[in-house]
Amino acid sequence: MAILAEPVQEIVFRDSPSSLHPLIRRSNGLTGLCKDILEMLKKSPSGGSSSSTGELKAEELVELGEQALDLEELEDCMQQKWPNRDERSSAYQRLVLSGVRSPQALLTALFDRPAGKCRLNQILEDGGCKGLKADALASLTEQLEVRARQRIEVSMEGPQPVLVTAPHNIYLRRDGQPPHMMEEYTTLIAQRLARQLRGACLCWSRAEQKRSELYWCLGRAQSGEAGDLSSFLSPNRDPNYLRIEEVAQNPWFRQMARLADQWRYTKEGSIRPTLHIDVHGCRDPPATPSHITVGLAAMHQEVVAKRSPLSQSRLENFAQTLQVELTSVLGNLDLRPRAQSVRVLLQAGVERLSGAWPAEEQRLTQSQQAMAFAGFTHSCQLELSKALRKALSRDDAGTARLGRAVTKAWALCCRSESLPLLRSPGNSGEEKDLEASVLGPRPGSGTRKRRERHGLRRSA
Repeated sequence: MAILAEPVQEIVFRDSPSSLHPLIRRSNGLTGLCKDILEMLKKSPSGGSSSSTGELKAEELVELGEQALDLEELEDCMQQKWPNRDERSSAYQRLVLSGVRSPQALLTALFDRPAGKCRLNQILEDGGCKGLKADALASLTEQLEVRARQRIEVSMEGPQPVLVTAPHNIYLRRDGQPPHMMEEYTTLIAQRLARQLRGACLCWSRAEQKRSELYWCLGRAQSGEAGDLSSFLSPNRDPNYLRIEEVAQNPWFRQMARLADQWRYTKEGSIRPTLHIDVHGCRDPPATPSHITVGLAAMHQEVVAKRSPLSQSRLENFAQTLQVELTSVLGNLDLRPRAQSVRVLLQAGVERLSGAWPAEEQRLTQSQQAMAFAGFTHSCQLELSKALRKALSRDDAGTARLGRAVTKAWALCCRSESLPLLRSPGNSGEEKDLEASVLGPRPGSGTRKRRERHGLRRSA
């Protein structure tokens, strides 16, 4: 394995059946190994628990893939704390040889303190590597709590109060329903949007995406296309389909609420406008009537219930501006099949892509969680056709235009002379200052009160 140090490679060999050794030798590192395993599983004929690819059993391939993912993610988690490549390589080899071979094992080593000293530092120092200082240990622990235990990633791309989420970038369990399919390219688009808008992105970790594919392919190999694949998936449940009573403890909501609380107030103590963009994938027209469906039903619910700082007219202006701006963006793309470019939905229950579950479902979308409990002032669910997602995955500039269209509509909706400026990316790489505001605190219904009313007291 070209990019692995010899001791690590030997461990992979030692822990794997000899039948897998040729595959390990010819694969280009851990990333290449995972890719090769996925390709083999996808080509595997279905049938029975003894299903195999050639002479290789699917179960053994997945087990090897898991090991490679753990080792790859472990090194990835070490990037920030060991920026020097040589020092990181030495520390990585030392950890692996000492039995720390995954982010979960690294987190355990951080918490384990025999004789009052962190076991991680003991391992490092015994191997001639530098230990981490207290602040670095605390920071690494916080990072791993999210990544290793919750298997999600939060990437901060800048100071703007904009959160982009992509909850369906893996196969997910859904209560009483078939598994939710993975929506391709949604992570890539969400991350690019967050980078362009200088906000934050929340998605499942890259390792969890690969892990999800591994087990989906295993299920297909063993059960066939018609089989129930839920039992093969990890216990990750759809964060866009949560029961109201479970929201408080859900890792996705906790991260969303943490960021909303961090952004909520200006230095002067006034309410800041905050924007949540939830990126999803939908089927191509005519199965879905348009290439983009914008769901604003969660915002509409809050306005109707008078829990929002926005008036009905401001919400309608937001919807109309989104329609115009996004239609202009899609006019530059040659999307097939030909269909309506953009629809904006305000009413929950009229269509499933509205951004809100009907009240009788007792479920909450990401947009409903953002508006009703986290306290974002604006939230839109973007359903992108497969053709559009493919086009945007190849067109970074097109994704940037999409982001600018949404933030322009947001800024115009919030415009006020008396509240802080929102810096929004302008055309040709230049930036314009757009005034943005909300109308002040929610009358008699602050974020804390809303959480307490639903049992969501600061658990986030």
